[in-house]
Amino acid sequence: MSLFFSNPKAGFKLNKKKILKSLGNLIDSGEYILGPNVNLFEQEMVSYLGSKGYFVSCANGTDAITLALLSYNINSGKVIVPSHTATASVAGIQKAGCSPVFVDIDSDTLLMSIHEVERALKKHNDIKAILAVHLYGTGININLLKKIAKKYKCIVIEDCAQSHGTKIHGKQAGTIASAGTFSFFPTKNLAALGDGGGIWVPSKKIRDKAISLRQYGWNKNRIVAYDNGFNSRLDEIQAMILRIRLKNLNQDIKKRQKIAQTYQAKLSDSFKQISYPEYQSSSFHLFVVKVKNRRKLMSFLAKNNIYLGVHYFPSNHNNGKLQTKRFSLPITDSASKSVVSLPIFPELKKIDQLRIIELLNSFYDKQKI
Repeated sequence: MSLFFSNPKAGFKLNKKKILKSLGNLIDSGEYILGPNVNLFEQEMVSYLGSKGYFVSCANGTDAITLALLSYNINSGKVIVPSHTATASVAGIQKAGCSPVFVDIDSDTLLMSIHEVERALKKHNDIKAILAVHLYGTGININLLKKIAKKYKCIVIEDCAQSHGTKIHGKQAGTIASAGTFSFFPTKNLAALGDGGGIWVPSKKIRDKAISLRQYGWNKNRIVAYDNGFNSRLDEIQAMILRIRLKNLNQDIKKRQKIAQTYQAKLSDSFKQISYPEYQSSSFHLFVVKVKNRRKLMSFLAKNNIYLGVHYFPSNHNNGKLQTKRFSLPITDSASKSVVSLPIFPELKKIDQLRIIELLNSFYDKQKI
C-alpha cells in the first residue's frame, strides 16, 4: 500500500454514507446555489471559531484573500507576504490589484519573520496590509504583529488555509486580526470534495460588503453596488460536505497532534525539526522537517511506496513570472532546498507511521556507514 504525505480519500470514505444520504436530500430540495447549507455552514463556522464576528463562504481560498482585501477597500498598493508559502497566497493578493512584498522567514519556525516585516514596513511605501500565513498549522504571534501594523497604519489578514483549529493565545486562528481567510481544498484540515473557501470578519459592515463582492458586487436588489465584484460562491454540495466534516474537526486535529508527537519523539537527530512557539497550539496540517540529500531520501522512500511532499520549492520569489531579485531572502532560499513534508493525516495508522519512521531513520544510518 502506498502512503502519501496527505490522504484526503481516507477521510471521505469514513463519511461516505452520511455524504451520500445528504446529497440525495440536497438533490430533492432543488436549492443548489447559496441555499440553506451555505447559510448553516457559515453559522456553524462562526460557532466553531468561537468569535463574535461573521463568516462569509466563497469558492476557494485564493478568492478568500482577494475578498478580504477588497472588503477593506484595498485594491492597489503593496501587501507583505512570506515568499515561503503556497502560490495561492500571492495570487489572492494580485487578484485584488495589489503587489506582493516578500519577506524572509524565521529559521527555527519557518514562519514569516516579524522582525523582517517591520524592516519591510520601514523600507517600503504604500503598504496596505500584511498577510500573516500560519504555515503548516503553526500560528504566528498575531498580537505582536498587530501592534507593529498599527504603527504603520496597515491591517493584518490571517491566512488560515493550513491552520483550521490552530489556537493562538487561546483564540482560534483567523479571528484575531482584521480578517481570517480559509481554504477547504481536499487536503486541508477541514476538507471539501473539491474547492471551497471563506473569510471571517469582525463586523457586519465588512461581512455585507464581502457577501456583495462574492456575487458580482450586487446588493439585495441585484444592483451593482461595488466595483471589483466577481463570482465566488461556495456550492451547496460543498457546504453540505463541510458541515459533516466540521463535526469531526477537533477530533481529527487531536489525531494529527498525536501523530506529530510520535514523529517528534522517534525521528533521529538527522532530521532538523522546526520549533513550535509556546503561545500557540499547532493543528499540524503538515509535519515538516529539514533534511540533507532530499532528492535521494525521497527516491529511497518512493521505492518503499512512501511519498513525501515538498512545501515549498521553488519559493515564490524564484517561481516563474513571480521571480524577482528585489528581495534578499537567504533563510527562505535555504529552507526551500531542504524541507520535506512527512505523512500526516487523521487516518494514518500507528503501524504505518512506525514503518515510515524506521525507513527514514535507516536512510541516514546507512549514510553514516
